[in-house]
Amino acid sequence: MSGASDTLDPIAAAEAGIAGSKHLIASVTNDLSQQERWLAHYRVAERRRARRVKVRDLIYWLELRRQRLMRWLRRAALIALRLARTAAAFLSRTAIVLFAMLCDAATACFVWLRPRIYALALTLAAWTIAFWAWAVIEARIVARALQRAASISFAWLAVQSRALAIALENWLSAAWSGTRLKAGVLARATIKGASIAAAWSVTQARALALSLRRELGR
Repeated sequence: MSGASDTLDPIAAAEAGIAGSKHLIASVTNDLSQQERWLAHYRVAERRRARRVKVRDLIYWLELRRQRLMRWLRRAALIALRLARTAAAFLSRTAIVLFAMLCDAATACFVWLRPRIYALALTLAAWTIAFWAWAVIEARIVARALQRAASISFAWLAVQSRALAIALENWLSAAWSGTRLKAGVLARATIKGASIAAAWSVTQARALALSLRRELGR
């Protein structure tokens, strides 16, 4: 009877239902709060995971770029090495060809210049000999001209000395005809002086001619 009364009591049933609802609400609220906390942790974890994924993707992208850069650098280095090897081979071949061309040109130039230098040397030697012969001939001509000039000068001095002596003698004879003794003495003295002057002039002229001959003979 007591169990039936408990079961049939609506107030108790309502209170029990309310208590159960409170527990359910509390449980649901707790579950909701836990769900919200889980969602918040999940969101934070997802954000962190997304960041890690982004960082990993960035690292992977950077690694790919690094690998591509390294491959490009290796290719560029190989290309540069090949170009340098090709340029070195080309330069070496060009240098050898240029050296051979220069040697051939120098040999041809030497062959071309050798007879011309020899001909020029012969021409200069012939010109030197001709100039020396001309100088010797001109020197002899000048020596003969000087000798002739010296002879002419000597003859002229002799004639002038004789003419001067005769003129002085005549003048003194005419001026001092009144006094024979004095005139004779003076005439003799004058003639003697003129003779001495003429002799001195002749001696000087001969000495000059001899000196000119010696100089020209050298």
